Amino acid sequence: MFQERYNRIVLPFFFLSELFLLAGIYLFTMGISLSNAGIDLLVISIIWALPSLFFRSYRAPRTHSRVAALRPQTKTVAIFSSLYFGFTILGFLSFTFINDIIQFLLIVMIFQFIYSLLKYEFFHRYRLSGKNTRNVLLIGSLFNDDDFEKLKKDGLHYGYHISNRIDDINKINQGLEHIISQNKIDLVFLRDMDENISKKVSSFCDQYGIRLKLLLNMDVIIGRKAGLDIMGGFPVMDVRKEPLLYLGNRIIKRSLDIIMAILSIIFVLSWLPLIVKLFQMISSPGPLFFIQKRIGRDGEAFPLYKFRTMVDSNEAKLAKEGKAEKTREGDVRVPWFGRLLRQTNLDEYPQFLNVLMGSMSTIGPRPHMVGEDHELAEHVNHYRMRRFVKPGITGLAAIKGYRGGTDDLDLMTKRTELDIWYLENWSLWLDIKIIAITIWQMATFRIPKAY
Repeated sequence: MFQERYNRIVLPFFFLSELFLLAGIYLFTMGISLSNAGIDLLVISIIWALPSLFFRSYRAPRTHSRVAALRPQTKTVAIFSSLYFGFTILGFLSFTFINDIIQFLLIVMIFQFIYSLLKYEFFHRYRLSGKNTRNVLLIGSLFNDDDFEKLKKDGLHYGYHISNRIDDINKINQGLEHIISQNKIDLVFLRDMDENISKKVSSFCDQYGIRLKLLLNMDVIIGRKAGLDIMGGFPVMDVRKEPLLYLGNRIIKRSLDIIMAILSIIFVLSWLPLIVKLFQMISSPGPLFFIQKRIGRDGEAFPLYKFRTMVDSNEAKLAKEGKAEKTREGDVRVPWFGRLLRQTNLDEYPQFLNVLMGSMSTIGPRPHMVGEDHELAEHVNHYRMRRFVKPGITGLAAIKGYRGGTDDLDLMTKRTELDIWYLENWSLWLDIKIIAITIWQMATFRIPKAY
């Protein structure tokens, strides 16, 4: 889906291109070579990145107002200019003449504004042509035709293609699933329905992993003050908080993942596979790794790597396809060394390769096999919402003991609730806390349900 590529590739490209533009302007205006400006470039990159990530000036704003589109860039340039003056005075940057500083900042302002306008114009026209849009289902009973047409037109500025509309309660009760499945709906907008219908739509969206937004009966000025987008004269509010929708938070989490993966590969996976292979040869000869398809973010399958812990047999081959009987406490298919790997979580260590490649995160919901994931999606409420984030090697549910087999639907319901709480309340501190608890459980052989 284009929106995913936009989030994963285009936005980081815009962020980095702002930094390269800033560096080029600095070298040109100061008249110094790249080799002599290393520390200065690092400092100015940091003091630009901080307000840029905070105000999200790297985005191509979803708005039909050019003034609104330039607002984040204006704030970023203002904060950057203040920090630049301060860092120069404090001696963190090479001191130069005041004329050079003013010239540098003026050129930065002009070129960054031009760059922002070019981004805005390109995506504005691109979205109006119906591309880079998300299919939206509009549910509401109080729209007249003029309101609806205005909302449709305004929605394209924000990248929303309102492809379907339901204003009949009977259609909501009878045809919601059909409309969403047939039209590949990405978002649902809801406005002014009674409490029972609102609950039904919200529950349905959670069940099918679809994000829900509310069109509020609120004064537009108040909506803008609250930081809400305005579409067709209606303030638009997200129903669910997702911190990892923001690039700054994704950069922080991805940076932690890369650091953890590189450290683990260099200091652990450089020697651990040799030891594991040696003891596998003694206890249960066979391949070093166990590779199995699992379901990741947005329901995409990926190959997950583990150290093999079961006896190499036909049963193990069936396990790769997710067709074998699930392991239980005292399972004879798991030899003594396999149990040791599971009790210490060391069997999961090769998944840092998945983390480095980007299919997994260090922290997140544990990924399930393809077959059981599809089955759980049909029987566990809100299960598909787990797919909003990357799966993890460990996670909140795992450290609390909700791991292992998936046959117990009550356990899976609680696991899913914890996974959803994690994606709604993510923070760097929460990830660090989960990592620390996982390491403590590994060191004390207290990994819950590790059999």
